[in-house]
Amino acid sequence: MTYDDLAQWTKQIGAGEKLSTAVKQKINAELPAFIQALSPETAPARLRLPTGELLTNATRITALKCQCILLARIAAGANFHKANAEYEALARDLLFYVMRHAFNSKDPKGIFCCPPCTLSLLPLYELSCFRWVDGAELAANVRRSLSQGTSVFARIYPKAYAEWALNFIAVQRLNLNRAGSG
Repeated sequence: MTYDDLAQWTKQIGAGEKLSTAVKQKINAELPAFIQALSPETAPARLRLPTGELLTNATRITALKCQCILLARIAAGANFHKANAEYEALARDLLFYVMRHAFNSKDPKGIFCCPPCTLSLLPLYELSCFRWVDGAELAANVRRSLSQGTSVFARIYPKAYAEWALNFIAVQRLNLNRAGSG
């Protein structure tokens, strides 16, 4: 698994396309080692979001971690954390930093350090990827801040990425509704 694979699959699921069984098997087989190797030193210096914006520094690492959790959730299902210990460890690690930010700032729970990081987390909240907290509450806080232009969204933020995250959520809800009614 490569960073290009991660980007391609994130774009694919963001566009509402389903991952093939073969791709899901590859993700489940190779993502844990990819997560273990993920670090600021091994990651590309610049990360292109599914919408084209470029991220650098710690923001790119947060986005990469979120993409890994997102792919694990899509490939392994709602109980992805049981599929591999790396998935749960990464989710816990990421959530710890988000919650620490909430304790050390006046931002609502679920808001992280900057708009791109917060937007990277939003789909994870919506898909209940963090089983230790109420994802719906965190997602509602992010959505409210986004719509009201408060907290980190009071400054300039990547609007295309916000639209991507909201669209991703809408597509996932539609797919869940279809699966439930079929």
